[in-house]
Amino acid sequence: MAVAANGAELPVKTVFAFALAHFKKAAISQISSYSSHDVDSAEVKWVITVPAIWNDGAKQIMREAAYEAGLTSLLQPDRLVIALEPEAAALYCKSINLMSTDIHPAENTSLAYQSGTRYLLADLGGGTVDVTVHEVERDDLIRELHHATGGAWGGTYVDEKFAELLESIFGKDSMQKFRSEYRGDWVDLISIRFEGAKRYAEFGENIYIELPPSFHDFMKDEGKSVNDCINRFNSTDIKCRRGRSLAICYPEVEKLFESILKSISDHLKSLLEKISGIQFVVLVGGFATSKLLQLYMKKALEGPFGLRVIAARECSLAIVMGSVLFGHDPLAFVSRRVKYTYGVESCRDFVSGVDPESLLTYNENGVAKCTKTFTIFVRKNTEIEMGQEIVDTFSPLCAHSDEVKVVVCTSEDVNPRYTTEGGVRKAAVMKLSMPNVAKGKSRVIKVFMQFGNTEITVRSEDVSSGSVAGQEIHLDFL
Repeated sequence: MAVAANGAELPVKTVFAFALAHFKKAAISQISSYSSHDVDSAEVKWVITVPAIWNDGAKQIMREAAYEAGLTSLLQPDRLVIALEPEAAALYCKSINLMSTDIHPAENTSLAYQSGTRYLLADLGGGTVDVTVHEVERDDLIRELHHATGGAWGGTYVDEKFAELLESIFGKDSMQKFRSEYRGDWVDLISIRFEGAKRYAEFGENIYIELPPSFHDFMKDEGKSVNDCINRFNSTDIKCRRGRSLAICYPEVEKLFESILKSISDHLKSLLEKISGIQFVVLVGGFATSKLLQLYMKKALEGPFGLRVIAARECSLAIVMGSVLFGHDPLAFVSRRVKYTYGVESCRDFVSGVDPESLLTYNENGVAKCTKTFTIFVRKNTEIEMGQEIVDTFSPLCAHSDEVKVVVCTSEDVNPRYTTEGGVRKAAVMKLSMPNVAKGKSRVIKVFMQFGNTEITVRSEDVSSGSVAGQEIHLDFL
């Protein structure tokens, strides 16, 4: 459930659908104004970007929300492309080739998109950080060297630290009351006034945030004054400027950033230590506009790893502009790395002394079987070429079954053995129709799973009868 500022709750998919419907209306209106006729939604190829660290269920929610919003439908699924945000940004960076940055003001720093160039791209957004590692192939195609990683290390973490600082200065109860009663002014304070200071804060310099007029009136109603609260806070690093603004000296500014910047740099270092030959670290996303972040990453990474840190030109717009390129050329990536180990829950012969007794069962012929076995389709971080399919075969447990239900599982481990292990998630259900029951248990269905795209696709072929080749399989990750 999504929780609003006033405490109201709605399903996440419903919130996404309303937002997408609004964007659709605005986009269609804008496109139609430049066209000779009113454009219909069915004429548009829609591209929605999502964080690369999202799992398959989250991507499915976004796709279904797009269907609810009327962007397209199950009858035309190809009219909607789910793009991974760092991949869209990579295409934008490739399109401009020259990446000017304030990190190296005296230089024109260029990322040469030539065969063999290896780079790490960090998409630093508001809530999350997505990291991918790529190598440029022939014809400017891109190969993924490591599956997407990341975490909740976005710029809103700094906002939260600033909110905590305000609570320390003006009182927790007062700040929570102001946040509740003056929501618009609170958003203005955090998302506009502090956001600007956060982005353009320079190393060693103080920042100044003008407090909304309503905040001064509110504090008077609380029997307090802004200046008195700051004085009682008794810190040489926090001052009241001209009675209107909050002056935060650099040592306190550094405290707002230091924890999250260390988390990001530690993660990037772990990847750089694992993958050799990386020549560039490219920063994109709204948080990448922060001067403090750029300089921190330069100091943390350039010397120890012998590479260049580059903040892409107009890095806050890289994903938006790259998504258009992705929609035109989704095959620019020749391969991707699988983020999890994928497989299915199955039943096989029991191995005494190896398999746990808790999973022992017997079939109708009295043969010892091990239930809840993890049968692997593809292992975590395996490179999958675009269009490559992984094939496996299944048979029904019952002779007269006209449908087989296969449980798809994911694991963080490379070699999971059982679906009861920690880190294993039952991620989806495949329902395979087998209407011809004449051959009983000897019937065979081939299942083709394609992992090379941003979403998993599945098709099946009934080998036994050949009558339902290519049937559609319902793959439910929710």
